[in-house]
Parts: sequence; C-alpha cells; structure tokens
Amino acid sequence: MNLIILMESDRLDNERFCLRDNRAEHIRDVLKLEKGEKVQVGLLNGPVGQAVVEVLTPLEVVLKISELRDIAPPEPIVDLVCALPRPQTLKKVLFTSAMMGIRRLYFIRAGRVEKSYFQSPLLGKEKYTPHLIEGLAQGKLTFLPEIHILDRFKVFFDAILPVVEKESEINPAKLVASPESSFNLGERFDKNIRRIIFAIGPEGGWLPFELEYMEQAGFRQFTLGRRILRVEHAVTAALSQMELLLKLK
Repeated sequence: MNLIILMESDRLDNERFCLRDNRAEHIRDVLKLEKGEKVQVGLLNGPVGQAVVEVLTPLEVVLKISELRDIAPPEPIVDLVCALPRPQTLKKVLFTSAMMGIRRLYFIRAGRVEKSYFQSPLLGKEKYTPHLIEGLAQGKLTFLPEIHILDRFKVFFDAILPVVEKESEINPAKLVASPESSFNLGERFDKNIRRIIFAIGPEGGWLPFELEYMEQAGFRQFTLGRRILRVEHAVTAALSQMELLLKLK
C-alpha cells in the first residue's frame, strides 16, 4: 500500500481512526512502524495527508490525523466501457481502473461475454469495493470510481451515453480499442482533450455488429499494437498510452 485509505466506518472521533484489518497488518508487518511514527493516509473520497500511529497492538492500530490536504482530481476525466470479463479478470480491471484514476466504469454485455458472468457475486458492491480501494491505495488516490453493471449491450449507447454527453460541459472523445484498426492511439488522440470515454472488448473481441454500432454512436477505433492483449492488460496499455500522449503535449 502506498496510501492507507481511511473510511468513515474506521472513525473514532474527528481525528482518530481505528484499523483492525489488512491495513493494520500492513502498518505493523510491512511498514514496521512504531508508535509515534507517521504514515501517509487518505480519506475515502476526500483529502490526503499524514497520520501518527497512536496505538499499536496485535489486534488494532489507531491513527491520529496530523495533516490533510485536498488533491486535484485526475485530468482528463476518463470513463471506461468494458465488456464484462470473467470474475478473476474483473478483479484486476477494478484494481487497475481505480489505481489509474478512472471516474466511471460501465461493464456491459457483449456477444462474446458468457451469460454466467452476470451472476457472479463479485458484482455486488460489498464484493467489488475492496478491489477498488486496493487500487486507490496503490495509486495514491482517494476517489472511488462509479460502477455500473449493464446486462444489455445497447443500453449504454442508446440510453446512458446521450445523458453523459448532455450533462458534460466538455464534449468527450469516444474511442474503442480494436486490433483490426489501422490507426494507433496517437492518430486518434487530441492532446488537449479533457474528457475521454473509451471501450475495451471481451477476450474474443467485439463482434462486427458491435463495432459498427459503436461507430454510429461516435466511437473511433484504434489499435493498441500488434499483440492481442488480455482485457486487464488492454486497460493498462490504453491508459498508459493516454498518459504518455498527454505528457507530450
């Protein structure tokens, strides 16, 4: 953990938080902190700063906030539309998305998505949230991505996308990864963009009908390279390429 994420359920009072889970173990066994030492913390969906270890026992760690400061939200604002992957891959996508500052994740059905994936217990908020928090701790961020589960392909493009575009003051760039595209991300990317919605398909790829439907909704295809990537690797590659292109502007 690069940041200890603190939640309201941990709060003892205005300044103190009590940890009794893997975060306490990390402070004791990995960071090997002693009473009186400081650790970097972040309040879930809030500021970051430092806290002092006030109590350290085999059962719990009590932290007292010593400093907090607001952090700027990641820019550009990025939303991910992802064909729902199998549960083990989903965990990795959740972690990576939170770590790299995705604002919203829309998990949708695609033709090559197994119907059974939508029955996974991992789609429950209490099950997927820990993977998001783990990603936040790694990326030193605090704001949880919004998660939306859509069990039909067209719902996002017909019902949700128009609302997202209407509510935004910034017209989003809409991109879809496809190994069939002859354009790389740099050729599809406006370096001054501040809003991005990008789509990643299932392991077997998008169906031609799905790509055509997305193109009609304004999505432009791009390739991530010569290799066929797993879903979690495609998410990482796309976000990393976007960050590199932004730094070159």
